[in-house]
Order: sequence, then C-alpha cells, then structure tokens
Amino acid sequence: MRAAFAFRLLDKHMNQFIHVCNECPPEKRGAIPEGYKNNIHWQLGHVLYITHREVLGLSKQPLILPESYKTLFAYGTKPADWTEEPPEWNVLITQLKELRTYIHDTLQDRLDEPVSENFLHAETIGELIYASTMHIFYHQGIIYGMNKSLKAVVIEASDTAIFAGGCFWHMEKSFRELEGVTDVSTGYTGGKDDNPTYKKVVSQTSDHLEAVEIQFDPNVITYEELLLNFWKNVDPTNAGDRSAVFYRSPAQKEIVEASKKELAAARQYSKPVLTKIAAASTFYKAEDEHQNYYKRVRGAVKKTMNKYYSDPRYLEQNMWDWE
Repeated sequence: MRAAFAFRLLDKHMNQFIHVCNECPPEKRGAIPEGYKNNIHWQLGHVLYITHREVLGLSKQPLILPESYKTLFAYGTKPADWTEEPPEWNVLITQLKELRTYIHDTLQDRLDEPVSENFLHAETIGELIYASTMHIFYHQGIIYGMNKSLKAVVIEASDTAIFAGGCFWHMEKSFRELEGVTDVSTGYTGGKDDNPTYKKVVSQTSDHLEAVEIQFDPNVITYEELLLNFWKNVDPTNAGDRSAVFYRSPAQKEIVEASKKELAAARQYSKPVLTKIAAASTFYKAEDEHQNYYKRVRGAVKKTMNKYYSDPRYLEQNMWDWE
C-alpha cells in the first residue's frame, strides 16, 4: 500500500507538471517573463535533472542522463549562460516519462532502505520519492505563474474534457456541481454521423454516444479529479452503459489510460472494465431542450409542487383524508 501511494503521488504530480509545461505555446517556451530568471524550457529540464540526480543518485542507482545536463539545468544555471543548445522540448518530456518508469521499476521494493545522504530531510527511499514529488509540485506552481505572465493560458486557463456515460442529463449534473467547472454542454460524439439528433442517438440509429463537454479551470480542478468523478458516475463494466472517455491531448490520453489500468488492478469490480478510450472527434451540441436539462426540470417540478400544495382544494382534500 505504501509503495502504491508513493508512486501514485509521483505519477499524479509528474502528469500535472507535464500538462502545465505543455500549456505554454512553443514560441514562448524560450521567453523569460518579467520577474523570473529562467524560461519554461529550463524549468522542464531542471525538474528532469534534479529528480534524476536526487532519486537515482541518493538511492545508489546508476545515473542515466548525459553529464552535460548538469551545466544546463542544475541549481544556479540559467539560459543566458548556455554555451550549447539544450535538448529539444519533446526529448525532455520523453526522458521525464522514461525516468518515472525507471523509478517504478527499480525502487518499488526498496522504499524502506536508507538514502546515501539527506535531501529535504528524507531518510528513506520512500521519503526521498515523496520529497522529489514536492519539488516537482513546487516548480509546477512556478510554471503556472510564468504561463500567466506570458499570457499563455487562454480564457483564464480554461481546458476541456469530454466524457460519455449513458444518459447525459445525469452526467451534466454531477460535473456542474464541481468547483472549478466553468461550463458543461450536453451533446453527441464518437461516431461518423454528421447529423446526430437525440432521437437517433437514444434509438441507436446513430453511431454517436450521449456525452458531456466540460470546460474547467486546471488551476482549481485537475483532469484527474474530473476523471475520478466520471468513474463514480458510470458502471465501467457494463457494455450497455456506452461509457467512454475522449482525450483531447497526449497528456489526457496518458492520464486516462493509467487511471483505467489502476481501476482494473484494484479489482473493485468482478467483471472487466470496458469503458472505451478514444481520441476526441467532433462534438455536436445537443438540442437546446437538452442543455441544462436537470436544472430546468427541477425548477418546473418545484414550481408545480408549490402551486399544488398552495391550492386550498388540495389542503381541504387532505384534511378530509386525515380525518
């Protein structure tokens, strides 16, 4: 359980760190915002280098990155002093993911072993992984600030997620109630029909699924938290439930695939997890009467009941019945 928690925490913050790095457009990754000493390219390389050096070095594992990374990304270095071109962005992202896998594979059975020297007061390898996770989280916060300074985050850091889970009215309600969700639209996606309607989809004469498109602020709620809410509101083992997750980026794909594997490994269900994972395609908004449906229906029912209970004829009838 301790190993599972340590690595789950590492995976969560590593995924979030990669996500916020990729929020910065390529043309701005080399810019240094006012008030900062380094650019986002350096931040990415620094987290890779320090996690590599501290976790592998202090757990007595062989280092796997080139020695040149020290002169590029160690504490005290900065882009203005670079005498060579840094590794490309995608190379650093790939190496960060490979490092995470390497840490899983080599250290999962060694969490109680002592480290060779102190790093952020860590005494064991398990504590070392936790301390490194906090270091990643710290730099994630810095990059959020840098993105805002560079105006890299569009519409107040808005992002999008798409989930299908059977009836979209229920799904809409569960997501609208989450803090950080700014808008939810119901609609149809996942098929090839270019003219889906509610009647066609519910009768399964269209190949689309009922789905919800969620706008959210990643500074308030993460994609992982939205995904957790999704799992709670579907039966992922029911083929008839027509549940699916449509990812909009490589980062989302990686997160949902890992989450599905974790759900299956937990053996919470007696049957296989069947929820589909696919790249997002065109999202067709549902008809107006299906938008914000649960609130409109709830309001109409409440209005009807208030009128009903305030009708003297109803009260007289019920008083008679009580006698």
